[in-house]
Parts: sequence; C-alpha cells; structure tokens
Amino acid sequence: MKKENDLVEAGKFSFLNENYEEAAGYFKEILKQSPQNAEAYYNLGVVYEAKNMLKEAKELFNKALEISPEYKLAEEHLAKLVGE
Repeated sequence: MKKENDLVEAGKFSFLNENYEEAAGYFKEILKQSPQNAEAYYNLGVVYEAKNMLKEAKELFNKALEISPEYKLAEEHLAKLVGE
C-alpha cells in the first residue's frame, strides 16, 4: 500500500500529463485510506473539472470545504464553477 503523499504526487504527475483516469484513480485510492482527506477531494475535483464533469467537481470542492473550511483553492475553484 502506497503512502498518501506518494499517491498525491503520482496523481498530480498523472494529471499534468493529462492521464485523467489514472490521476482520478490515485485520488480515489487516498480517499479509501483516508476519507477525511480534503486535499484528495480537491484534487479529484480538479481532475473532474478538467474532464468537464462540472457537477461532480462542484460536489468534490464542497466536500473538501466541508472537511477543511479554510481550503482557499477549493473555494476559488468552486466560485469559478458556480459563476459559470
């Protein structure tokens, strides 16, 4: 079982290389291990946003903010999506 930090890095790397399905898999794996990981919800939301799955992205950004109300990046992405 990979450590969360390794999974976050692998997920970000996959995302940057536009391997969205692979990136989503890494972030979902983190959430299986740690269901209260706001960063994983945020990153998965970014993947879904890139895939134009905006409803799912909004839900994930909201979940990240529910866990961590001070999560500025999630707040910014959510505001951008709500504005569309």
